[in-house]
Amino acid sequence: MLSSVLFNSKFLMMKKNKLVLFLLFFPFSNHSLLAPKIEVKGKVVTFNTVPVVNANVKVPGSKTSVKTDQDGSFICNENVKLIITAAGFNKLSFIVKKKKAKQLIANMRLLKSSEASKMAIEKGHILQISQFEKLLKERSGIKDYSRYSNLMDIIKNEFLSLRIVNRDVIIRGETSLTGSNVALFELNGTMVEQSAVESLSTSDIASIKVVKGNNAAIYGLRGGQGVISIKTKKGNSK
Repeated sequence: MLSSVLFNSKFLMMKKNKLVLFLLFFPFSNHSLLAPKIEVKGKVVTFNTVPVVNANVKVPGSKTSVKTDQDGSFICNENVKLIITAAGFNKLSFIVKKKKAKQLIANMRLLKSSEASKMAIEKGHILQISQFEKLLKERSGIKDYSRYSNLMDIIKNEFLSLRIVNRDVIIRGETSLTGSNVALFELNGTMVEQSAVESLSTSDIASIKVVKGNNAAIYGLRGGQGVISIKTKKGNSK
């Protein structure tokens, strides 16, 4: 009889210990299960305004995955984190906070590659192509000179430190040992005659830089009167 009582007492004690261990372990192991899921309404964009279409919005560690629509919008249920991917863009991780769940805006950045923007367009992630390319040029420092009819118009209106005399371009205050103060021209890294750049289409010009003084020393004696360095959009893509 006594042995039976001892056995039952030992059995109950073991069950109690197991219950205590279970209660201690359960809150940690099932925290994500107990956390209330919230409906996330979000929008994926680039340059803060251009929608990123068909981007993949995934909940890590689960099979939950949705795609953004033509406005870059998506809806999903989540309680911790989202990972957003799209071709041509850096992967974006987003921590979801309940207070901000209804106003989530994910701004994706292009990869640091000359092909990133092209990839994003070809994969169908960008539908507002003209707006996207306009912002891309602004952020990359590429100016739009297409409103000018020729190179001389650009120089006259955009570069007040230059003056044009009989179609020669002169950098004010610059003279060389040869006595000439007519600027030289560089096109995509190669020294060229002025006639070679005058024939350029203004819509093809990506940047124009005036190099003078000590900065022109890399051009040797010829650069003493200053150099106008021009890069075309095609030359920039190489």
